[in-house]
Amino acid sequence: MTFTPRRLVEHVLFWAAVLVFYTLYFGSRQDEYGQSLFFVALLLPITMATTYAVVYWLVPRYLLSGKVGRFILYLCYSLLLSLYLELSLLVGLYMTVADYQALFVEPTLVDLMDVLIGMYVVVFGALSLHTLRRWQQSQRDQEALVAINASIQQELERADEADQTIGLRVDRRTIHVRLGDIHYIESQGDYVLVCLDSDRHMTKQTLSALENELANRGFLRVHRSFLVRMAAVTAHTTSELEVGGRSIPVGRSYKESVLRALHG
Repeated sequence: MTFTPRRLVEHVLFWAAVLVFYTLYFGSRQDEYGQSLFFVALLLPITMATTYAVVYWLVPRYLLSGKVGRFILYLCYSLLLSLYLELSLLVGLYMTVADYQALFVEPTLVDLMDVLIGMYVVVFGALSLHTLRRWQQSQRDQEALVAINASIQQELERADEADQTIGLRVDRRTIHVRLGDIHYIESQGDYVLVCLDSDRHMTKQTLSALENELANRGFLRVHRSFLVRMAAVTAHTTSELEVGGRSIPVGRSYKESVLRALHG
């Protein structure tokens, strides 16, 4: 059990609320709020110990481990032990301070069923809050895991795309170029210039035909004369992309799709 400052404040506020509630609850019977506060403050440490034992020991060790039978058995033992301690404290109180009017708790303030129900309400209330917190954390963890898996899947898809090849007809022979090595493709009339990391290839083909062939494979038309592998972009403005050490202009009609691709 680790307490951060925020959680410590939450626990203090929770037990302060419990103290105020039961002080008002018992005190309203005889209009003896001072005596009720004294009575509740005496019993509160036992209820706190029971609550933390159930929430931070029984639940993780037995309930979350699938040992439901043992959890129920030990839960009953814990509640009965707490009830015994509370009643023993009350008996000791009557025997030792009955002559001190300032500390004397009226018998009508105390009822066995109220003590039992009060303890059950606090313990199960805290257990419910703890369960809700764990469920919310589980949901956040699950969402984070889904996001991580999606990111990994995207990276794998990009890696797979980068390893794919395209055939280019160059000097009467066909060469195979890895998509991941291409920076951009530039139109030059009836030919296109395919610019790679450390090489260039001129092939007789239209940019539109290559755009169709490379659709959904990480390439995007950014200008009427340029097709760019978006993963190769190292910097950009609203009107230019830096790819392979060269500034590639972004055409007006392509600006919206380019910015959408850059910003996800």
